[in-house]
Amino acid sequence: MLSACDKKPVEIEKSLNEKLNFSSTEYLNVFKSKIISVDSVLVKQDTLIQYYDTLKYFYSLKNFEPVFIKSFEDEDIVYSILSVIEKAEEHGLNPDQYHLWSISQEFSSTIDTIPHNSRYSQLANAELLLSDAILKYSYHLRYGIVNPKELFSDTYYLPLDDSSKGDLFQPLRQENILQYLADIEPKSKRYKALQKELSYYNRFRELEWSSIPLPNEKIEVGAKDTLVSLIINRLIELEYIDTSKYKLNEHTVYDTSLVDYIERFQRNNGLVEDGVIGNNTIERLNITPQQYIDKIKLNLERFRWNDYPDTSQYILVNIPEFMLHIIDNGEEIFNTKVCTGIKRSSYYESQLKVYKKTKRWGDKPDDWETPNMYGEISYMVLNPTWNVPASIMREEIAYKLKKDSTYLRDKNFKVYKDDVEIDPMTVELAELHSDKIPYRIVQDPGAGNALGKIKFMFNNPFGIYLHDTPNRPPFNKSNRAVSHGCVRVEKPLPLAEFLLRNHLKWNINYLKIEIGQKVDDKKVVSEYYSKRESLRKYASIGETTDVILAQKTPVYIDYYTAWVDDNGVIQFRADVYDRDKVLLEYLNSNKFI
Repeated sequence: MLSACDKKPVEIEKSLNEKLNFSSTEYLNVFKSKIISVDSVLVKQDTLIQYYDTLKYFYSLKNFEPVFIKSFEDEDIVYSILSVIEKAEEHGLNPDQYHLWSISQEFSSTIDTIPHNSRYSQLANAELLLSDAILKYSYHLRYGIVNPKELFSDTYYLPLDDSSKGDLFQPLRQENILQYLADIEPKSKRYKALQKELSYYNRFRELEWSSIPLPNEKIEVGAKDTLVSLIINRLIELEYIDTSKYKLNEHTVYDTSLVDYIERFQRNNGLVEDGVIGNNTIERLNITPQQYIDKIKLNLERFRWNDYPDTSQYILVNIPEFMLHIIDNGEEIFNTKVCTGIKRSSYYESQLKVYKKTKRWGDKPDDWETPNMYGEISYMVLNPTWNVPASIMREEIAYKLKKDSTYLRDKNFKVYKDDVEIDPMTVELAELHSDKIPYRIVQDPGAGNALGKIKFMFNNPFGIYLHDTPNRPPFNKSNRAVSHGCVRVEKPLPLAEFLLRNHLKWNINYLKIEIGQKVDDKKVVSEYYSKRESLRKYASIGETTDVILAQKTPVYIDYYTAWVDDNGVIQFRADVYDRDKVLLEYLNSNKFI
């Protein structure tokens, strides 16, 4: 017992707050003062701080009490949040814009800083920066960094979630902020798949990527060319060729063993899949790892702008891909090639400034680019007429008439002046160049009609629609930006059949007969003619017939240059309208990526 009494009592280690003599009152006073007076040093120190004024209002409602950092002992929550923000790169975002280094520096310095009062100032800095980071990071994940309606004000008309109606302070009111940050991450299959590809392509970032010279002439199978070995090495670097299954040697001959690899590369890059190595193929092979990474990041940003429903039926037109997809409950059931609008001239912006001053049509630059837009297809027009827009009269009809005075007559156009039909041969070429063209030109239905046999109508302010076309050669090109803004569909009948699902009167066979296609089943033909009068209840004068659909089908016309297809293969496409270029310049200039 005596020896037990000699033992010294165990000292309980002081907490960090006790060691540093933490005073809640002093801290709150410093915090309140910093917010009210606006710490210009802090703002200058971290130029990416965005919500200082907003946070000032938020904290005033809370009687200027901190949310996350309430003492020196909140290390766990601080570094847990920073570990989430550090992974912003997985979303193609730059962690630096969320004050990653500044928060860590301010918080860790509170322990070492002398004099004592400076600790509270740095603790307050860390709290403000952390709240700003959470607001910014949460907003970017939920809505995207960019408002595309502002950056692409004349081309982006897809619906967006209205961020102004959301609660900006919602992230700061969470009981479990870490769970909240996990919950708001985009969850769609297409987003997650592209995230994996970003991680994959980051592996190539440090590779030396020398440029392959363009060939003097196209390299076809059997040709001998010193470029072949460079091409093989590039395909190996991109992991198109498995060296464990492919015997390497000093290749200079483009043999049949390489064709499959080239065709797969061409297919995944939207090129004509012919196995012939030309300038387009070499240019795509020369795309650097950083360019691949940037393209993936840009499209992750686009995926954050909006998401398509996985449990409904809709039509998606992807402009850079030049493809139309029919989606049913998240699965593609049909696709077909399309043609979209011609790219603007490189002089478009400068010409537009001139036109805004003069208001003369001759100064107005052509703008045929198909916009990003949404609509609901509500009816089809069979055997449509074509009312030629004034812009096309000036740009194309006048040019063709100059070359051939019989053009309008031979192509089944009717011409009206003061609502009276006139002889197409009497059209004055000079009047097609006037500010106000006195003619109305209409092309009758028929084999040569520019809209083909079917057009698919949905309300929009641009007069744009999907339609058939007699002009088939452009569908064989890789770049199919050849129209005046409308979307030409290579295979309109399967699209029409999908739209006629559940229709009580019309079916695809009736439609085929109406547009002049052969249907072998005589019973079906007989049924059609017995019902034709009721089927054409909404018919226009003549051959044209409107088919009102039983249900409207959403159509999204969008712009993606990188995505993962249903087979798990990443697809890349050229930036046909330079919208990648505009977005990348904006994000880089503001240090977002």
